[in-house]
Amino acid sequence: MIKNLYNKKISGLGLAVFRIAYSLILLCGVMQFNYFRHLIFDKIPFLDPAEINFGIPIKIWMTALVFIIFGLFTRLATIINYLMTIILIGSINTYEYHMFYAYLGINFLMLFLPLSQNLSLDRLIQKLKYSNTRFNYEPTKKVSVLCYLIPVFIGVAFVYFDSIFYKFSSSYWTKGLGVWYPTSFPFTNFISIPTILDQEYLMLLLGYLTLLFESVFLFTFFRKKWRIPLLIIGLGLHLGIVICYPIPWFGFGMCTIYLLMVPVSFWEKLFAINKRKPQLFFYYDGECPLCNRTKIIIQHFDIAGRIDFKTVQYYAEQELLLKNIPTDDLLDDIHSIRNGKIYKGLDTYIQVFDSINYLKPISWFLRIPGIYHLGKHVYKFIAKNRNTERCTEENCGYIPPVIPQDEDHFKILQYYTLKDLKVSGIKFGLYFIILLQIIVSYNSIGKKGGFEKTSLGHVINNISNTVEPITKTFLGITHHGVFMDYHFSEYNHIIAVTCVDKSGNEIWLPIINKDGTPGKYLYYGPTWVKWSFRVNNNEINQDNLKKGIRDFTAFWAYRNNIDLNDAKFIIKLKKIDTPPYHWKKGFLSEQMDKPWADIGEAIWNNKEFSIDVPEVETL
Repeated sequence: MIKNLYNKKISGLGLAVFRIAYSLILLCGVMQFNYFRHLIFDKIPFLDPAEINFGIPIKIWMTALVFIIFGLFTRLATIINYLMTIILIGSINTYEYHMFYAYLGINFLMLFLPLSQNLSLDRLIQKLKYSNTRFNYEPTKKVSVLCYLIPVFIGVAFVYFDSIFYKFSSSYWTKGLGVWYPTSFPFTNFISIPTILDQEYLMLLLGYLTLLFESVFLFTFFRKKWRIPLLIIGLGLHLGIVICYPIPWFGFGMCTIYLLMVPVSFWEKLFAINKRKPQLFFYYDGECPLCNRTKIIIQHFDIAGRIDFKTVQYYAEQELLLKNIPTDDLLDDIHSIRNGKIYKGLDTYIQVFDSINYLKPISWFLRIPGIYHLGKHVYKFIAKNRNTERCTEENCGYIPPVIPQDEDHFKILQYYTLKDLKVSGIKFGLYFIILLQIIVSYNSIGKKGGFEKTSLGHVINNISNTVEPITKTFLGITHHGVFMDYHFSEYNHIIAVTCVDKSGNEIWLPIINKDGTPGKYLYYGPTWVKWSFRVNNNEINQDNLKKGIRDFTAFWAYRNNIDLNDAKFIIKLKKIDTPPYHWKKGFLSEQMDKPWADIGEAIWNNKEFSIDVPEVETL
């Protein structure tokens, strides 16, 4: 089956769209990661810095992601991307959250995927490398169907496979409250939707639908007739996560993986929609190496086919507008025609950029006085100094380019090709990863019918506990118990912090808002998880609470130019009710309206921190 799937080649457009979309989302996450790096890595933010300056590797990571987005030196960029993922998030503990595991798994797979087959600068480099004045090389645009299936299998199906063991052991998930219950806490709400939560049957439908969807996904996602319904449900659920919870990059990131389930024909039709009749006729010297390279570059970016390239040697005499221009002038200067008007030199390139929608800003820039005149001088210099010796039969003949050999037919042994090696590698890799996931997921199963008490059960349990830290760090293979009973059981309080300014006014730190919802510091998944489940928690650890308040206040103070030689913060508590294990109308609104009480204060004096806060669990 794997060999047949490997042999089935389809357009790589969808894979390219995934590459761009996923890398953009990851880049957004890394940019926020960079903003909060002192909070995450410093012993005390900005006051007691980390031993390593993490700003440099994070910027290297962002640079690699930009290269992946543009498809430039993609293989090297994916290696750097994976290494940075392991170094910077693979070993994080108190700030880890669910999307980190997806990053690790997908970034590992990106090392092997042919991401640059379409919509990439690497493809352009290949064209230029193997093309000449007589031959235009077109690298294949097709990829194996496995390139679409394996990321979904590992990045989505495995996640659901493990999480379903947790969900079926959960009281509120099995009662259809899996969507309503966690969303009924104010501190989980990114955009509060109390009106929707008050629709009982809708909430039960979404809860049971999620349970059913995750249960069948692993066994159905690769089937064509199931793909569209699963795609619609999956995108809907994860866009709902983007709306409801302060973990936007998780929601968007999973949606980008779902893009691999979009039928390839959709992407082909979408890119074909913009193709119309050419707007610009570009006349170039067909025997000039530089001109041919220019044509290849412009064609690469002209996805919509708005520019029609014609050689001066064969087509100029057929165009009435060019008949009065000497052939030597046409060969020495690039000419073009648009809407019955002739352009030459730099003006032609301005029209080229103007014809390609996403490059229009460049044409506007080149029209700016001063820039335009400088551009004309640069163009004249290049045109004057380019190699004007044209490649003809008389002076150089025709040398066929050496096209790279098809890897699939490259023989390693007499009856063993590189394709056979790849298929064997894919088989072994998939079997190994499946085995690792099964070993790790063993401990995700709640009741094992007494098997866990046997000697063999103890051995498997120990193996699972030993393997999981390694697979989580390097492959993102781990447990996926998300929004479970034990996260919210007895969670009956919310902690917020305010700063008292010199005038005695209180400024709410952007951690928790007045209604108990997350502030802007918690819009980034890791910081929300840190404050909601490590600093605060359903059972508060006083030491963690004090250290968390210290770190968040120090970080906020530095970002807002607050002097930590003399700063006072008030610790506030909102007592809330734990949602019942049955639907209740108006529950979220009731909790958001609960009053705040001042329970303690934190003082920064001469950059030394002190805090006085009682045992929260006793209040």
